Amino acid sequence: MSNEKNNLKYNVVIVGSGFSGIVAAGILADYDLSILLLDENIHLGGQLLRKIPVELGDYSSYRPEYIKRIGFRFVESIKNKKITIMNRACLVGVYPDHRLMIESERKEVLSVSYDVLLFATGARERFLPFKGWNLPGVYSTGLVQVLMKSSGVLPAREMLIAGSGLFLFSVGYEFLKNKGKALAILEQTGMMDKAKMLPQLFHQFSKFSEGGKFLAKIYLSGVPVKYRRKIVEARGKGGNGALEEVVVGKTDASGKLLVGTEKIYKTNALAVGYGFVPNIEGPQSAGCHLEFSDRKGGWTVKVNEKLETSVENILAAGEITGVGGALKSINEGKIAAFSILHKFEKITGDDYSRQLKKLTNERRRHLAFMDLFNSLYRIPPGALLDIPDDTVVCRCEDITMGDIKKGIDMGFTTSRGLKTALRVSMGNCQGRTCGPVVFDLLSLLGKQEPGAIGPFHARPPLKPVSIDALAHAARAPYL
Repeated sequence: MSNEKNNLKYNVVIVGSGFSGIVAAGILADYDLSILLLDENIHLGGQLLRKIPVELGDYSSYRPEYIKRIGFRFVESIKNKKITIMNRACLVGVYPDHRLMIESERKEVLSVSYDVLLFATGARERFLPFKGWNLPGVYSTGLVQVLMKSSGVLPAREMLIAGSGLFLFSVGYEFLKNKGKALAILEQTGMMDKAKMLPQLFHQFSKFSEGGKFLAKIYLSGVPVKYRRKIVEARGKGGNGALEEVVVGKTDASGKLLVGTEKIYKTNALAVGYGFVPNIEGPQSAGCHLEFSDRKGGWTVKVNEKLETSVENILAAGEITGVGGALKSINEGKIAAFSILHKFEKITGDDYSRQLKKLTNERRRHLAFMDLFNSLYRIPPGALLDIPDDTVVCRCEDITMGDIKKGIDMGFTTSRGLKTALRVSMGNCQGRTCGPVVFDLLSLLGKQEPGAIGPFHARPPLKPVSIDALAHAARAPYL
């Protein structure tokens, strides 16, 4: 590998090609800047814009909703612009001297330097462990959507959908549209709780109209929608332990199970998800200040109104500043782009101030929706305390709820302390699955404020790197 190929230089590097990333890239590309847009996925547009390939026949009749149509237009708009796009590229680490280490297509490791770095790394699903959640046939709602949208595959002909958040209804809608049969959609929050969102109707009309379309399809298909329900246990009795039935129960307002209300659903497939948490590991490893807020979705990157982080020439936009949906991400992609243009003196101070004022006013409305949305759909304390001691919480390291309780009782009451004592979050997923719920348990059982606990530490490699890629990187600096 030549040194030239192994040491790439760009004015702007954007990590993440979701809404924020592609919007920012599209604006910046019009101002004679060298731009690298990188993402782990094959397609541009992040998780929301996964698209079914045309060659998949009947499934290619997929027609995206309003927000997704906007997103696909953004994707199309940047394809003919002067932007270096690197798909299937994983951020390995952030290093001094404005340098990144990137694994490309699991084949090679590249050293990339930048003048300005924009993190737009989006969010991932949040989970609430229950007995049997690691059985074959138990899927995340996100995986179900990926299988349908990216591969045209139904994971099962019949499925139960459960958890918390509006995403359940989106998955249910697409599952039904693709000829699947949904046994029921089970929401942990109460139906009347949704009324709190009505004041946001005027400013978030597209979200509500899209949700109305989802619900109409679900109700007209005869799918029961039940509120204040939770998964108690998933059971598999066959030789391979595959899912055969799911125990569901009613809950009180705190999320605690009402004993005696249990019901059994016979099914071989369960899709479950509890909303989203920001992917902060990249900014965290770069030294950016973080802050915790339930109303933002957990640990987020702290930014000012220009979306600048605490580290000079590093900005953050989209779900990593607070989980608030596609419109917020589009807005912040624009703010980040104009802030970067101002840094490079590509626009005048007056133009920048005018754009920033307009976009900041718009952002306040999105932040108001974000606050309400995340406070409504947070996992309640009773649901966390209901996790049985023999339930595996950290699946990579096979650590149970009982292990976590013992660790906290022994005085390991910080993220780093519990990680050292139990190896929790030290497996392949690096805490991306168990980390949020373990943090909530530390706060709840240890009776501590989030700031005293601290997030789980992030350090290179941020994700597993292939041996083959490392073998080709012997001369790469900073590895």
